[in-house]
Amino acid sequence: MNKPLGRGLSVQLPLALNSRNGQTLRPADAPSPSALRDSLSHVETPILKTTSSLRLAGVTIAWNVFQHFYPYFGAVDVDWDAVLTRTFRRALADDTSTTEFLQTLRRMVAQLEDGHGRVHHSQESSSSGLPVRFGRIGDEIVVVDTAGHLDRTLCPDVGDVVVSIGGRPPEQQLQERKRYISGSPQWTEGRALQKLGRGDPESSVSLTVRRGGTEKTCEITRSDRRIRWRQLRLDNRPNTVDTLRTGVRYVDLTRAEWPTLRQHLGELADADGVVFDVRGYPTGGARKLLPHLSSDTLRSARFQVPQFIYPDQANIVGYDASGRWTLPPEEPQITGDVAFLTGPGAISYAESIMGIVRHYDLGTIVGQPTAGTNGNVNPFELPGGYKVWWTGMRVRKHDGSQHHLVGIRPDIEAERTIEGVRNGRDEVLEKALEVLRSSKQDSSSERGATASN
Repeated sequence: MNKPLGRGLSVQLPLALNSRNGQTLRPADAPSPSALRDSLSHVETPILKTTSSLRLAGVTIAWNVFQHFYPYFGAVDVDWDAVLTRTFRRALADDTSTTEFLQTLRRMVAQLEDGHGRVHHSQESSSSGLPVRFGRIGDEIVVVDTAGHLDRTLCPDVGDVVVSIGGRPPEQQLQERKRYISGSPQWTEGRALQKLGRGDPESSVSLTVRRGGTEKTCEITRSDRRIRWRQLRLDNRPNTVDTLRTGVRYVDLTRAEWPTLRQHLGELADADGVVFDVRGYPTGGARKLLPHLSSDTLRSARFQVPQFIYPDQANIVGYDASGRWTLPPEEPQITGDVAFLTGPGAISYAESIMGIVRHYDLGTIVGQPTAGTNGNVNPFELPGGYKVWWTGMRVRKHDGSQHHLVGIRPDIEAERTIEGVRNGRDEVLEKALEVLRSSKQDSSSERGATASN
């Protein structure tokens, strides 16, 4: 087919690849594919610096990959042609800075609102975070955890409201971070909060916080290495598998591997109530657990691999949905009251799990909407050592409705409060326990009414 490119230019694009006996037809004197691969392997591209030609080529390649194959343009409000023009201009202004061009590519990918979308370069300068974790509570940005267990002299305290970082309002810095993060509003907010305050390793920054009517300024040194996420408390959660004071069993599916889950299946089956925590990315054991929550065969959401022939995603042939999960029931069955905790940190595989929970009503979902990004990731590399990740599969909910940017919404919303953070409470978990207590009371009332009749 002929495809106009503008200004009198056009491209002739073959739509079929002729073959015989499983081999592509080609002239007898054509170079072999192995010879082409050998030639390409000797082509060197600059890694430590960029050129205008390399940057423009990178933008062109990346833009076209998305233009022809990104499956979520129907869900995203973006003028992709205008993004190309803006990105070309930024790329030309990047001069020879690898870091600047990296940010240019990230701004382009951010326009796709793809939670899997990210760009990396092996030569990117390392940065370090502060020994604190920030969270959004209402309209405030709050210190929700510190590495105080590693350094007892650390300032600030959990529950302090952040007034400024390095003399600048945190909200302003948060919005700047979001420009380079792709995904739904709930996902980009969480990612930006994780990156807030990052800078050169071992550098210092002033952090002004407020508690009540009193402000104080702390001088904090960034670590010489990344403070591991697990070194900060994980929402002050119980043990991976635990029995709470209420007698309800608790399982953190972001930490519990299948051997541990399998070991406790009998206890979970005998429990009157179980809380499963999916406030993050679960282990592979989560998928194996689901068949123990239903006597029916479970199926995943609609995993759809688009089949393209024409450019610009015209006349899509259809979607390959053969990768959809089918999970037959397994013994023992967990028959007590069940609640699932989730939120914006649950992305991709986590949303496959929560989508099944939602569709088959496997438990009451408590918390906040999930990230709203699902589907297999398709990475590719650009000249100069830039690597790009993006979502190549379209995922629809069980009923065919849109999942992208929407996510799995809770049955009951629950949020933290500043007072709860200061007191070390997990208010989302508390809400789930309240739901289970209410369900148990309702069941007791129904049994009592039946006995009276």
